[in-house]
Amino acid sequence: MKSIFTLLNVKPEERLAVGLMLATGFFMGIFIATYQVTAESLFLSQISEQLNKAFLVSGVLGIVSTLIFSSAQNRYKFTSIATASILLVVFFSSTIYYLYNFGDPAYHNYVLFAMYCFTGPMTAILLLSYWGIFGRLFNFKQSKRIIGWIDTGQLTAIILANFLIPLTASYFPETSNYLIVCNISILGSSICFIIISLKFPLDKNNPKDFEASVREQTKFKNIFKDQYVVLMSFFIIISMITFILTQYSFQDSLNKQYPDQRALTNFLAYFNGAIYAISLIMQTFVNDRILGNYGIRVSLYILPIVVGIFAIGTVVTGGVFGYDIIQSPNTFIFFFLFVALTRLANNTLRDSLENPVYKLLFIPLDARYRFGIQSKVEGVINESGRFIAGIIIFGFALFPFFN
Repeated sequence: MKSIFTLLNVKPEERLAVGLMLATGFFMGIFIATYQVTAESLFLSQISEQLNKAFLVSGVLGIVSTLIFSSAQNRYKFTSIATASILLVVFFSSTIYYLYNFGDPAYHNYVLFAMYCFTGPMTAILLLSYWGIFGRLFNFKQSKRIIGWIDTGQLTAIILANFLIPLTASYFPETSNYLIVCNISILGSSICFIIISLKFPLDKNNPKDFEASVREQTKFKNIFKDQYVVLMSFFIIISMITFILTQYSFQDSLNKQYPDQRALTNFLAYFNGAIYAISLIMQTFVNDRILGNYGIRVSLYILPIVVGIFAIGTVVTGGVFGYDIIQSPNTFIFFFLFVALTRLANNTLRDSLENPVYKLLFIPLDARYRFGIQSKVEGVINESGRFIAGIIIFGFALFPFFN
């Protein structure tokens, strides 16, 4: 372990903190992977006709949850908020498992709907907690040195969990049983959070650390007076809308291609595992070269260009080979392939390149306001993009001619 820390340029006094952050990310990664596959598989195989409503509700829940999270930072210690949030996730996941397996069958679909709708908001809150702790645990110089690989534990766990799901089918014949793994892993992550909050003094952890002027300047009505923050907000909203639209197209066609629930679960696991594996490779070998040779601007152009090419390919393929599996059962696979590639490119580039580069855009902001602004932009504003995408999807679904 010491040799690994030495290789990663971790100083002796940082090893415990880094180790705990890696462990937190590892457990969190297992939870995110298993919960996402379980929720999507059960929802799409049983009540996929409610997909458009689910995206709209998920957007509302995302805005409300991140707004509460951001507002609470001005009143309570961040470690208390993060710990409470992750314990709420433990409670919610445990409740969902109990209600789905032992609850009244009359409410079965409502449980599935809630399970699916909370996937995005819970992930957002967990990531806000993780990166919020990271930003307060390490100073700027330390963060710059280790931020490139600190989430390696999380990515590794997500990859392992996804690829292990199909291999453990005999041990988990019911897809819902993977929620047991979710509960154990998120509990492990919460224990790490508690240890970090008790053992280390965190920078700007207590709202008393902030001057009244700082709290005032990081309110929504004031942060949007800065044109730079406004442009960053538009950027992340458009990125999230694109992300959700590709997710909807993928999941809508996925259920048609894989009507069997177990086959659907296995495909989702392998597909998500591939996304994060490619992301890890890009973060390790590609990102630094792109940033070093071409800079931030070109790095942010890559995702929209690549996704745009695949999206155009999807439209052309659907027009030529058909986009309805009933009318074109033998050629639907070509349309589905381009939909899947669009989703793969969007997720991979967003996770591995766009999100890390986007975090760098907060560095020019005044250090006194950065935490407050970043939590609101990456939280509430980001989830607003999910809500807008949900409105677009729900609105188009009202028109019978739109397919």
